[in-house]
Amino acid sequence: MIKKSLKILLPLGLVWLFSGVYRILLVTMNSKKFLEFGIQDYLIGAGFDLVTIALFFLPFITLLYLPLPERLERFRFWIKLLLFSFGTFLVFVFNGWDVAYFSYTAKRTSFDYFVYMLTNTETSSLAGDFIAEFWWLIVFFIFSLSLSIWCFVKIKSAPISWKLRKNWVVFVFIVTSFVIIGRGGFQLKPIGIIEATNYSSLSNAPAVLNSAFTIIKTIGIKGLEDKKYFEDAELNAIFNPIQSSQAQSYLPKGTNVCFILLESFGTMYSGPNSPESYTPFLDSLLTQSMFFEDAIANGRTSMDALPSVISSIPAYTNESFILSAYSANQFQGLPSILNKEGYYSAFFHGANNGSMRFDAFTSAAGFDSYYGRNEYPNDAHFDGNWGIEDHHMLSFAVDEMNRFEKPFFSMIFTLSSHHPYTIPTSFKSKVKHGPEPLCATISYVDFALKEFWEKAQKKAWFKNTLFVFCADHVGPTKRSDRCSLEWTYRIPIGFYHASMKLPKVKRGQVFQQIDIMPTIIDLLGLKTNYYSFGTSYFSPKSSPKMISEQGNLISFEKREKGFLNTVWNEQMKKQRNTHEKQIIREMKALYQHYTHDLITNQMTPSMIK
Repeated sequence: MIKKSLKILLPLGLVWLFSGVYRILLVTMNSKKFLEFGIQDYLIGAGFDLVTIALFFLPFITLLYLPLPERLERFRFWIKLLLFSFGTFLVFVFNGWDVAYFSYTAKRTSFDYFVYMLTNTETSSLAGDFIAEFWWLIVFFIFSLSLSIWCFVKIKSAPISWKLRKNWVVFVFIVTSFVIIGRGGFQLKPIGIIEATNYSSLSNAPAVLNSAFTIIKTIGIKGLEDKKYFEDAELNAIFNPIQSSQAQSYLPKGTNVCFILLESFGTMYSGPNSPESYTPFLDSLLTQSMFFEDAIANGRTSMDALPSVISSIPAYTNESFILSAYSANQFQGLPSILNKEGYYSAFFHGANNGSMRFDAFTSAAGFDSYYGRNEYPNDAHFDGNWGIEDHHMLSFAVDEMNRFEKPFFSMIFTLSSHHPYTIPTSFKSKVKHGPEPLCATISYVDFALKEFWEKAQKKAWFKNTLFVFCADHVGPTKRSDRCSLEWTYRIPIGFYHASMKLPKVKRGQVFQQIDIMPTIIDLLGLKTNYYSFGTSYFSPKSSPKMISEQGNLISFEKREKGFLNTVWNEQMKKQRNTHEKQIIREMKALYQHYTHDLITNQMTPSMIK
């Protein structure tokens, strides 16, 4: 009886084995990132696969072993087939997705992000490129799905009568076993995403996890948990997001601001401190700027970057702030702060309007105008994938800024240095190629910046404009020497003004995207209170330079041979020295404010109770 009962579980065993193959494919495709991935990590991952199968196939298992009256038996096979096929389809689709997509985000996909990517307008336009590049993955998906379903059909199961007591015993035993496996054991809380770090390592956690697991674990998540590490008085003494500006006098009153956010311009391939730069023009500007050579991004995607640089809201949740329920909160953006000072504000991004919900977010942040593909006057300049080619959009932005009322705040977000890395024909002979396709497109954008600069220099407003340069995130790479935390988050950030009066940055000063907004406020000489998770370069107090990854809080400190990282999560029992304890204390205080303030919608100075 037991033998027959277990035999019909063989198709699930095949799904489990194929899940391991999808993991091997992901690790192989990103082998330079997972140099330390070994047999032990694979076995831990196989355990997560078992948990995933138990979660996805519990309805199937319930019907498979449920004793039924004879008149209902004839329906069992077809419903079982439907449940098994659907569960297998989902597991393989989710796991196959990150085999292809992981190299661009370096993290497993959440439910909200997966839904967003499926419904995003750019996804459909890139489908042809995806099929051409990953045709073999589609073939393997069809093969693995077909073989699993064929195996299920071939294994016959006898009717399970509801009259026999032993059938009910087997049913209760099997279903209970799957429930226990699905929660990861008998521990108090079911296994979650963060356990991957504790069982393996931070660097190998994405490979240990599987995307079906991370997606199902993020379905229906209402949001953050309101943390309470400190009482209010102690909390605000450690970190308080309500800050007062430290007005500086380097720039004249009413200085314009032009913020250029550069797609995928990580330090690995751009900036004067890059070991292999493809941006000589940008580098020449940054060497004349208030340049932060030890700067980090606060997230891994473009949607993480925009809230970070505009509103000083970092990406400490599973999904971007833009995609989360908290995007409906009342929050301050740099445009809304500057609007009160008489600034006109505009956002330029050549993608389809609605792309990544940038138009909605920038409106909420206080921008007066949005210039997307719809507003651009010549659609012949569309690159065929993402939007208007950068050299055209940058030139268009100069023309529009020339018409703006002064002072103005403009933000230009480039897009060309993005898969499939299309280079306009007129630039193909000029660009510098490198070890990865990204390099040539970064080189192209650098040429586009040079054209933009030469055109802008001729305008009357140029000499009274603060230019801010920042990457949105680090681009994808398959290089083993660029897969550390430092290279995964390190980006160039610089502030340029034609007067050359801006101060030089202290050596070893770590700076992050969420520090940009308060620093601009101080450079403009504004006297105001604002809400920010970052701190100005000129502030006497500094917030932790911190990112969130796989449920861990990770700090960045500069040391002689690179960055020192302190990693913390609530389950860690590791012994800490005095310095680490202080860093963790500061990270916990910032994170407590983050969770509480987002949950309670207290993200402006006037709303704090």
